[in-house]
Formats: sequence, C-alpha cells, structure tokens
Amino acid sequence: MKKRSENAKIFDYNTFRDLTPLNCSVGDMLHNKTGSWRFIKPVFEDKIPACQHACPAGSDIEAWIKLMLRGNFEAAYWHLKREQPFPAVLGRTCYKFCQKSCNHNTLYDSSIQINELEKFLGDQVSPVQSHPLLPAYNGKTLAIIGSGPAGMSNAYFARLLGYQVTIFERLPKPGGILRVGIPEYRLEKNILDREFEGLAQMGISIHCNQCIGRDLSLEEISRQYDNVFLATGVHKSLKLELEGEKDSQHISSGLEFLKNLSLGATPDIGKSVIVVGGGNTAIDAARSALRLGAQVTVVYRRTQDQMPAHEHEVQEAIQEGVDFRFLASPEKIRMDPNGRIREIIFGEMELGPEDESGRRRPVKKPGGSFSMPADTLISAIGEMPDFDYLQGIDSACARQILSIAADGQARMASLPCAVFAGGDIVDIPHTVIHAVSAGKRAAIGMDCVNKQLDFETVQRSISIGRGNALSFSKYMGWPCLNPVPQNIHAVAGAEHIVMDYFKNTSASKIEITTGEKRKQDFGPYRQTLSKEMALKEAGRCMHCGRCMECNNCLIFCPDSSVLPRENGQFGYDIDYDYCKGCGICSVECPRGSIVMLDEEASLASQEA
Repeated sequence: MKKRSENAKIFDYNTFRDLTPLNCSVGDMLHNKTGSWRFIKPVFEDKIPACQHACPAGSDIEAWIKLMLRGNFEAAYWHLKREQPFPAVLGRTCYKFCQKSCNHNTLYDSSIQINELEKFLGDQVSPVQSHPLLPAYNGKTLAIIGSGPAGMSNAYFARLLGYQVTIFERLPKPGGILRVGIPEYRLEKNILDREFEGLAQMGISIHCNQCIGRDLSLEEISRQYDNVFLATGVHKSLKLELEGEKDSQHISSGLEFLKNLSLGATPDIGKSVIVVGGGNTAIDAARSALRLGAQVTVVYRRTQDQMPAHEHEVQEAIQEGVDFRFLASPEKIRMDPNGRIREIIFGEMELGPEDESGRRRPVKKPGGSFSMPADTLISAIGEMPDFDYLQGIDSACARQILSIAADGQARMASLPCAVFAGGDIVDIPHTVIHAVSAGKRAAIGMDCVNKQLDFETVQRSISIGRGNALSFSKYMGWPCLNPVPQNIHAVAGAEHIVMDYFKNTSASKIEITTGEKRKQDFGPYRQTLSKEMALKEAGRCMHCGRCMECNNCLIFCPDSSVLPRENGQFGYDIDYDYCKGCGICSVECPRGSIVMLDEEASLASQEA
C-alpha cells in the first residue's frame, strides 16, 4: 500500500498569480439546506481493530491502550480484564496473534508491541484488590475440575456473572499446565501465585490435592453443584513405543520432566540429553535441561520449518546452545542391564506425500540410520487427556478429544447437572489464550442455559468480527470507552487506514539477555518496559476503527455540518439539514470510523 499523497499529481506554482481564481462569499448560505440533496449519509461508527479481531479472547486492545496514554494505568488494567483476565500471565505466555494482524505491521512491517504493554500493565497493578465490577452471588454454584488457564478463566468470568465458584485441582499447587508445563524463565511462579490470590479475593474457593476419580467422583460433584466445568488438560504423554522405554528411569516424558522441575525436584539427567519431538513441550524441556548443565540435542522427524513449536522459541533455543537434528526418528534404545542408556539408534527420514495436517509425511529413508549416545532421553511427541474419571459416564474416555456444543456444553445425560468443558481437552489450538477464550465462552454458555437464553442468538449478537471470540462486555451490557455506536461485527483493516496521517515509527527495543548468559539459570531474561517506554510504545498505536476526535471530519466538511459536541462531551454531531452526503468526512477519517449509509437506513438496521 502507498499513501494517497504518493499517488497524487504534483503541480508547481512559481507565484500566487499562477493560482486559479477562487470565489469567496461574504454572506452565508444557511437558507440553502443542502441536506435535501442527500441520498446517503455519514454516521459515526466505531469498529473492531484488526488486533482485537485476531485475539482469540477478543481483548479490547485499543481501548486499554488509550487509557494508558491518558496515564490511568489502573483503569487500563481493569478494562483489559473485561475480556482477558490475566495480563501478567498472558503478557509472558501468549503467542501474539494480535501483533501478527496489527495494521501497523501490515502497513509498515512493525507491529505495536501489544504483548509487552500487556505484561507492563499486569505488573503495574496488583490483582489482589477489590474487583470494581464484582456482583453479588446469583444463587447458582459451579465446580471447576482443573485450575489451568481454561479453569482459571471460567472461574473468573463465572464469578463476574454471579456464580459461587469452587476449583478442584489434583496437584499440590494451582495453575495446571501454567504451573508444571511452562518453565520459570517464561512464567515466574510468583506471578501465577498472585493471580490465584486475586481469584481468591473475588470469593473463588480453590482446593488442591483433589483428584477426580480418586478423592471424589464426578457423579458426586455433579450432585452437589448446579454446573460443572471440565478443564483437566492434556497431562498424559504419548509413548515412543520402543522396547525398554517403560523400564528405565533415564527415560522420561517432556511433561513429567517439566512437572518435576516445577515442583522443586532436580532430576539427575547426566551430561548428555536427547529430546525427541518438535513442539513447544520439546523446546521447553530442551532449554530446561540445558539450564541443568547438560548438552542437549533435539531430534525431530520433519524439517525445521515444519516444527509445530513457535519459531521464536526455537530461535532462542538455538541461541542458548541447543543442537537440532532434523529428519530423524528413534528406532531402538540400547541399554545396560542396570537401565542406563548406552546409545539410541535413529532412522533417517525424508519427506513424502502430504498427510491429513497438510504437511509432508516423514518416511523412512532406505538403509539410513545412525546412533547417538545419551545419558537421558526425553520424549515429547505429543500429549493426550486422561479421561479415566469419565469411565461409565461418557464414551470420551476412549477418545483423545471431548466433543462439546457451541456453548461449551458437554452433553452427559447420566449426570444431574449441566456439564461444560474447555481448554486442551476440546478441539481448539493448544495455547494459553485459546484456553482462556474457551473458559469465557463456557461461562457465557452456562449463563445462557441457566437464564434459558438461546445461545445461538446470543452468540450472533456478541461475536467479535468474523471470528470465534465473544465480547463479555457486550454480553454484560458494559459501555464502550468511546460513547459512540460500536459495530463489533465490522473490522477496521489496513484498507480503512489513511496512511497520510500517520508516521512509520520504530518499536521500542526490548533488552534480552544473551543466550550464553541466560542458560545459566531459570530466571526471566526479557526486560519489562519502563513507564516511559510503555507510553512511547502505546503512542505508536493508530487506534484503528475508533474515533480519536482528530477534527478531520470537522475541518474537511464543505458545509460545516460536522459540529463538535458541547460541554466537553465526546465526539461530534452532524447537522443533516446541511450535510449533502458528499462523503468527504468518511474518506478523510484517518481510522475509518465514519461510514456512509443509505439515507433511509439506521445504523442498527444496516448492521442487521
């Protein structure tokens, strides 16, 4: 895309005498109500920015950035928590879907560092204080099985809907995969502890060391509570299915290895570690083993560009000294009688036809094999749910995914209460933000069931843009930050931005500890923005689709029919007696927050 000014013709005038004569009126034309000429009319309509549309949880990013720029960090924090409740956690663990779709990135190849701003806000304000939007209890109860990101999210939003919430967690500390699957250098555990203190402050009860199916049954819980939300995650690792895999204490799954580390153990892994797998668990395990002093090699059966692990995690692992061997798959483990690994035999692979995932399937290369010595083998080839607690209740215990309806309901007719599910046990991408979104959706779905509302109808009214994210604010009827009509189904893409009014500004530089130094311990290594840096970064936001009272519409209107509101009220009014529907205001709106409608149409009817 080019700025309009770059495509414009250029006219050079040597003196003012070369200019075309202009007519000037010394009177007024108020008698000529040009509004009678109009067949289309301008209407102010805030849209959904591209970043918010890309966020699986539908975070109202533009609004909380605007509050940051006003210097009101606390208001920005609580506005952020309307749609995404754990900024300090997501600021450290989210894979930045918003930044990939940021219009600044599309137009200038440099996104706003939304993730860093979110992390900054999460660290600025403590969640351990009274929630400004906390309602009284509505008389309904909810039991949540699992305290990972989906369970945390469901608890938070259900409490904002008035439910009395109890969380059951089988581990000694809450957090699920956030606690035992994400290393300390990516998510400090004191940050997670603080978020749970915030949930407790909201009145949410948390019971640890409670394993469903062992300490209490799902049937028992379903008789005691009005609603149940299943968020048990995927904590069961897939096996390599190699001889001797189950017999040696020097062979571990990636999740088990990370879990032991997170709960305070220091496993003896020796000097040489091989990690098999290409996902985020494999990379986290490899980087953690490296920090324990081992030489680590990740072996993956496909090529690097086909790794499901996020690219920046792979690059950081390479910077720290993790070795990679691609197009190889383990075939045999040779061990001593005492269970120690002597060597691992790998078969060389090559890429064949595409499989169901759209990637080329790895196939064994004829005659190709090699061996590698190792003290420890960590297998991280995938995870699956453990549905043993559903034995006799649902056939899902024989599957790897729990089937749910659009509202998150898992139909289990044998249980006396409504059962919902979310997180990694259902068919969604396995990321923290997708789990948070699933928890919010299920809370809204649960409320619709209890209020006897049709979820399909509700979903249509609160869906953000063309995606799956739902607006909790819209469901609750909370007002927008801009007191103007907002169309949450319309997305302000790069084509709505008038580039002439913006400059290409560089992102704030985040200091990152060198790979050689950061592998020495498990401490965080990314700098958190200072207040000055955060305000500078927030100032780069173009506020796509949202009115910023820039006065362009007022200045360019040839009929002076755009009028500023009086008494400090936000926005503008349009005098339709004189607006002839020329559309200049819409064309010159830098952010696309003015739409042209048919004369007889209202904004609501046009939206419908």
